[in-house]
Amino acid sequence: MKIQALAHRGYPVKYPENTLASYRAAYELGFSHLEIDVHLSKDGIPVLMHDTKINRTTNGQGYIKDFTLKELKCLDAGEEETIPTLKEALEFAKGRMFVSIELKQQGDLYPGLEEKALQVIQEMDMLDQVYVNSFDHYAVMRMRQLSDDIDLGIIQHGASPAVLPFMKKIRAHYLSLRVEYLTGGYVEACHEAGARIVVWPVDTEEQFLKVLQHPSVLSTTNQLERFKSLYEQYVIQKEES
Repeated sequence: MKIQALAHRGYPVKYPENTLASYRAAYELGFSHLEIDVHLSKDGIPVLMHDTKINRTTNGQGYIKDFTLKELKCLDAGEEETIPTLKEALEFAKGRMFVSIELKQQGDLYPGLEEKALQVIQEMDMLDQVYVNSFDHYAVMRMRQLSDDIDLGIIQHGASPAVLPFMKKIRAHYLSLRVEYLTGGYVEACHEAGARIVVWPVDTEEQFLKVLQHPSVLSTTNQLERFKSLYEQYVIQKEES
C-alpha cells in the first residue's frame, strides 16, 4: 500500500530528522513522497538539514556554511547517524519515493546552491522523480533559468492569489502552504492555474479530515504512523467498500 503524502524530513518524531534512517523509516511505512531540506557546505556540497545552524540536530555548533563536508560528516546527527548529502538521499530514494527538495536559500546565503543541487539531480538521472521548491522565490526562478526540465514549486505560509501568475510564468506546478489557509476556493483557483497544493502540517485527525475534502491536495506530515492509520481508515477502507 502506498500512502499518497509527504514524509516531512523523513519520520522526525521517531528518528533523527533529515537522516537516512528517518528516510528509510518513511519508505518502510509506505509513504509515496519524501520532503528534504538542502543547504551547501563550505566546500560546495549540497547537504541535508533543516536549520542553517547545526546546533539543534547535531553535537556541533555553528553554521553549516562554515564547515566542509568532511567536518560535517564527523558530527553525530542523532543515534549515530551522520548528516547526509543530497546525493546520498537521492541514491536511497531512486525508484522508491518521489522527492520534494526544499532549497534553504536565503538571499545570497549559499551562492551556487541552485546549480549544485541541479547537478546532483541530473547526475542521478532523477529529473522525473523530484521537484524543487523554496520560500526564496528568486531561488526557484534561478532554478528555472538553469533548466527547462526540472519540476518546480513555491512555498508560502498563506493563501495568496498573487503568486499564481508568477508560478505560471516560471512553470511551477506545486504550491505549499500551511493547512490553516486551505479553502475550497483556493484549491479551485490553484487548479485553474495549473498548480497543485501541498499543505503542512497534517498531524491531527482534524487536519487530516480537512485535507480529505480536497482529493487533489497533498499532505505533509510529521506523525507518520498516525497519518497511516487515518489513511487506512478513511481512504483505503472507502476504496475497498
